[in-house]
Amino acid sequence: MGNIVPDSTPEILERTLDIVRLRANSNGECFGGEIMEAMREAGTALGADRLETLLTRTVLVQTMESLGEHYPAAVLQDYENRMPDSKALRYLREAIDWTLRLKSEDVRPESAIPVAMER
Repeated sequence: MGNIVPDSTPEILERTLDIVRLRANSNGECFGGEIMEAMREAGTALGADRLETLLTRTVLVQTMESLGEHYPAAVLQDYENRMPDSKALRYLREAIDWTLRLKSEDVRPESAIPVAMER
């Protein structure tokens, strides 16, 4: 996994986090699909290509799954059910933390699993 995480992933996730936080409704909720819209917007603003954004999405999906989300890819396409903004921000923060740890350490491929994924 470590070999396929683009260098731009932490920056894309951080900008996505900021966008999601700003766009939450008055009840502190957002649609999962809005997270993906924010990620595409962040990637474009940072000059990342489509592949980098898709690989960043993969990191987020794996992080969401490690935190107990049963269908993370479906959640990121959902425009019918709102989720608490705190949940969305938690997923994004954990993904950011994991990618920053990955960048700061010399991680072997077999140990390149988000901490929350280790069971």
